[in-house]
Amino acid sequence: MLIRALDFPRDAKDHDGFRALKIAIRHPSLAQMLQAAEDVLSLLAQEGIYADELAVEPGTAGDWRRFMAGARGPEVAAVGGIRDPEVLATARRMMKSDPIFRDTALFFHRRFDAVLGEFATDAEDDQILAIADTRSGRAFMLLARLSGAFE
Repeated sequence: MLIRALDFPRDAKDHDGFRALKIAIRHPSLAQMLQAAEDVLSLLAQEGIYADELAVEPGTAGDWRRFMAGARGPEVAAVGGIRDPEVLATARRMMKSDPIFRDTALFFHRRFDAVLGEFATDAEDDQILAIADTRSGRAFMLLARLSGAFE
């Protein structure tokens, strides 16, 4: 359910996506994170960045587990699987020049990190990688790269 909600409904006919989202928003912390994810994804889309279209190398489940356990720097750099220079430059510009995007992105980044940490304790490796491949996961990878988490 969480994985499907993090990917959001694909279109008006995506009944499974809407069902997952409806269940997820019953939980206040998930509802906050999903709203922030939707806002970040919408703001990125206004600049021509669509999470579905990003080339991603999400790293291994082990990389994600180390990241969720608090590791930062080059040892977990694979988690920041978005490396497109144009996308990074556009998002970096947005972070510097758009206070609404910056505040929304920072809030989303913190909430996604917390939700991921809670979920990962019981998650299988394939579930962790599935989260990384959601629209929300891709937005998180982009923002984590911009935050300098892998330097």
